[in-house]
Amino acid sequence: MAESTEFNHDQLGHILADHLVEVPEFQRAYSWEPINVQEYLSDLERARSKKSAYFMGTIVFAKSENDSGRRKIVDGQQRLATTAILLIAIRDRLSELARVDLAENTTKKYLRRFSIREEGEVDSLILSPNDQDAYDAILAGDVEGIGSGNRIRLCYEECAAHLRKLAPDAAQYRKLVDVIDQLENSVQVLIAVASSLPEAYVIFETLNDRGADLTTADLLKNYLFSEAKRSEFAYVQHGWNAIETNLGGKPEVMVRFVRHEFMSREGRITTRKLYRAIQDDLQSNPGAKTYVQRMKQAQEIYLALRDADHKYWADARVDVRDAIMAYRRFGFESSYPLLLAAFRMWDKPKAARLLVKLAKWSVRAQFVGRLGAGTAEEAFAAAAAAVSAGTAKNQTDVKALLRRLIPSDTEFKIAFISAGKLSINRAKYILAMLEKAADARAQRPERALDWTSSGVTVEHVLSQSSGRGDDNLQVKIDEIGNLAMLEKRLNHQLGNKPFAQKVKVYEQSDFALTRALGATTSWGELEVTARTSELADLACLAWPST
Repeated sequence: MAESTEFNHDQLGHILADHLVEVPEFQRAYSWEPINVQEYLSDLERARSKKSAYFMGTIVFAKSENDSGRRKIVDGQQRLATTAILLIAIRDRLSELARVDLAENTTKKYLRRFSIREEGEVDSLILSPNDQDAYDAILAGDVEGIGSGNRIRLCYEECAAHLRKLAPDAAQYRKLVDVIDQLENSVQVLIAVASSLPEAYVIFETLNDRGADLTTADLLKNYLFSEAKRSEFAYVQHGWNAIETNLGGKPEVMVRFVRHEFMSREGRITTRKLYRAIQDDLQSNPGAKTYVQRMKQAQEIYLALRDADHKYWADARVDVRDAIMAYRRFGFESSYPLLLAAFRMWDKPKAARLLVKLAKWSVRAQFVGRLGAGTAEEAFAAAAAAVSAGTAKNQTDVKALLRRLIPSDTEFKIAFISAGKLSINRAKYILAMLEKAADARAQRPERALDWTSSGVTVEHVLSQSSGRGDDNLQVKIDEIGNLAMLEKRLNHQLGNKPFAQKVKVYEQSDFALTRALGATTSWGELEVTARTSELADLACLAWPST
């Protein structure tokens, strides 16, 4: 494949200006929605304001199989079609602003030109049969003749609206020329031109099998290395490779870490926009070596947030073990940027206290269902940026920024009671924290409960086998009110014994909530419901909102 395939670096405008290209008829139709077009236009505008290059990934072509000389687009249809439609919109806006000469030149250079082979005017881009009529219509200036929901028309309308804001009057026409210049000189792509369609698809599949995260990880690394000074290259290379190794060598984990670190300073960014954001970040804060040093410091915190025994916690002066276990068992990664910011900006004990508090707030939010959407990540990232900027100086400031995520006691209790089945790992954590809250409420001396050890199990008071064939009873069996922590040395004595015999074993437990079951004379669905309600009251003490 290496001998018959050409690989080059080019600018997107050159493809339409220098080549004839077409979408194979069996390719899918144009699929970008307005949000994708808006992101593209926004990225272009951002790159222009920064005077920086804009990398659009890889485009894969197959050489023409006939005498037309047209390359077939195997990967990159959406980007090329959107760019061509943008150029049509620029042409039309130039005409509206009475810059007819520039409009005509735009058409001749990028959209239609004379072909000696075909002895006439030809389009630079030909789309699939499903899209060609709509594309021909906008190229001819007949937008109204296209159905209102057609994606080619929607793309054109997004581009036209963007350009009207960019150049609202004739005095601003040069801004349209700037966009053309950008497409011609600064929108970069990697080009792979295969000798045939089958070979092109092999390239396409190879690139896509690697996955978006791996591609992003490679792009980040390569750009960072390219920005390193010769005298610093060895340090940058070794530092980045060490970070990758420490994170387990998984590119998706590396990308997640880079994104979390960026969000800890700048607010939310999507994986899709991360590469360009890092480019801008390095240009605004020059120095690949400095960047790697910052990443190494962030990584120590990142790894410590996953390991309660990490040496980082030796001088924290705060017990973070339960908080870290909550993060591990519930997967609370959306608040990592906030924690990275706090541990970078605040002293370690102060940041560790925030970690403990965030774990409690996150448990509440998890039960109520407020952590599963981008809204939570956006809130945590905004709080992280505020901590980094120095406008959020303490827990009170952070809580104010997160208030929409933290449920009230009433909301939490309702969600806790109706939570249903919990995984054993999560149930064990929940029961342990309820045990500690019960001790605090009864003013019993604080105990060092080694609840994470394999010597502590989760016991179903009503046995799991008793619910077979009865769906309603099975729901109650898996409810938190039917679960209790029990020492493994005691658990093996129980089996499927009746409740009256189990009680005698429960009374021997070191766990107060388990021992309390001994005061109950019978156990059934009503008792499970009552205990779940009691534990819900206790949960508000275990995970307070204050």
